[in-house]
Amino acid sequence: MTTNKAMLFLHTIKYLRGRQIVGQILKPFVMRRKCRINKKAPSEIYPIKTLIPCLDLNVAYLSRFNVDEIMRNIFTLLSETHHLDLKKWEIDAAPLWQFNMHYFEYLIALAARYTKTHDSKYYEKIKELILTWIDVHPIGQGAAWHPYTISMRIPNWMITFDILGDIFTNDASFKKKVVSNIYAQYNVLLKRKETWQLGNHYFENLKTIVLCSLLFQESKITQKYVRLLMKEIREEVLPDGVHFELSLMYHKIIMEDLLRVAYWLHQVKMPEEAAVNDVLHRMATAIYSLEYGIGRTPLFNDSGEGVAKATKTILKGVEEFTNSKAEHKTCFLDSGYYKLYSNNCAMIFDAGKIGPDYMPGHGHCDCLSFEMSLNNRPLFVNSGTYKYQCAERGYFRSTKAHNTLVICGHEQSECWGEHRAARRLHDLNVQYAPEHISASYINYLGDTHTRELSIFTDRLQVLDSVVTSAQGRIQSYLHIAPQFYVKVTGTGAEVWLEESKVCDIQPILCSYKVHQNAELSLYSPAFGVLDHGTCLEFNWDADTNQHGYKVYINGGLYND
Repeated sequence: MTTNKAMLFLHTIKYLRGRQIVGQILKPFVMRRKCRINKKAPSEIYPIKTLIPCLDLNVAYLSRFNVDEIMRNIFTLLSETHHLDLKKWEIDAAPLWQFNMHYFEYLIALAARYTKTHDSKYYEKIKELILTWIDVHPIGQGAAWHPYTISMRIPNWMITFDILGDIFTNDASFKKKVVSNIYAQYNVLLKRKETWQLGNHYFENLKTIVLCSLLFQESKITQKYVRLLMKEIREEVLPDGVHFELSLMYHKIIMEDLLRVAYWLHQVKMPEEAAVNDVLHRMATAIYSLEYGIGRTPLFNDSGEGVAKATKTILKGVEEFTNSKAEHKTCFLDSGYYKLYSNNCAMIFDAGKIGPDYMPGHGHCDCLSFEMSLNNRPLFVNSGTYKYQCAERGYFRSTKAHNTLVICGHEQSECWGEHRAARRLHDLNVQYAPEHISASYINYLGDTHTRELSIFTDRLQVLDSVVTSAQGRIQSYLHIAPQFYVKVTGTGAEVWLEESKVCDIQPILCSYKVHQNAELSLYSPAFGVLDHGTCLEFNWDADTNQHGYKVYINGGLYND
């Protein structure tokens, strides 16, 4: 191991919790150990319902899955298509894609098609997929039995069986085999909780253990793991309602999971339901407010479309179940997200940490970046995520992939690998007003970046100042969504949409250049989708003065 790599490990490990370090040491033994299921699986399961129709039967959600292709064993997940040989269940694809294959979420679309058409071929395909999976994957072996895939798969199977109803309930031999396998998965999960990971992975483990303990009526395990789950909820959902990993995509995933947890607790009349409902209301207020006017999932940290369900769908479920409506707020102090508005402009600004100290794996170098939309159409955007396992991963986590600045070539935080961060930014400071925000941080090398952002009726102004001992250039980046094109003028740049000019952008005490085809133009609004937009790069020699740009917005455009 090189000295540099060793230092990265050292600066990463020092943030971990003790149980994570112990978990990392034991993980190879835990994952390789043969899993013997000593208890006989029950022949029946308690009729706990997992299906929430407004979520799981939503037409837009079901349309993600091409049922006709699935019938031919062709699967499109995360915008990537592969043919599956059911005799082997082996696919040459990235680990994240393979994980999604083992989640079995696509069964929900097959079940919905069956209930719509009453054509038994869809039920037979569901059986074929499950039975071949069981036959090919010995208990405890491979990615199919990873604790996270187990945690995602069992709820999806239960939703599928809820949709199928009597045809599954009356299929005795199939049901017996499925129940036995779920019991095995549950027991493996009990032994492989992701204490080496924590965060959303550990949450998913606890959630599914609670479900299984209810299905198999193991009351002592239910009591223990509901208690652990409630503790984890308090840990992971910040007081302002935002999930602590600061990805609004994962925020929505956890929110949907909590809605199901509340539903399970409601069915067995456990008192913790009320506390979960309170958390759901806070989370609903947060996601409603932060997405309001933006038009899609904001691309801070690991986020993108096509993974979590649509916000409107989740909010509808929360409203129906908790009988409470999300409120609108503009200031989220604990997570560091802020909203600003002017006429038809909506802006979300990030002045938060890279993530929880011990769990920064989904964090990006996006501090003091922002996204701005005009009437729900994203205009200034962060670059997105694309994939976890790809050559572009480092770029999408980097400072220059976001609407913020790089000081003399220095990153904000030391992101490395797929999901690691060593030294991080610190000393965040924020002053917020509805139309103005001033914020600063110190990066991991000791440079200070201060940004003042103001939004007026027809103008956005961004002013930056830095304090650094290094000699070099400052690069500030402004990424523009692909639907728009940029014209260079003598004094700056114009942004156009079709035949209409959207805005003029003028540098303040700096030079600028336009990137349209290189790495800086990469844009991924959804997982697996790679597009190209335009990036404006403003640059100046490092000093203590303020530099930046003004955006003059054409107020006549986009008005409803």
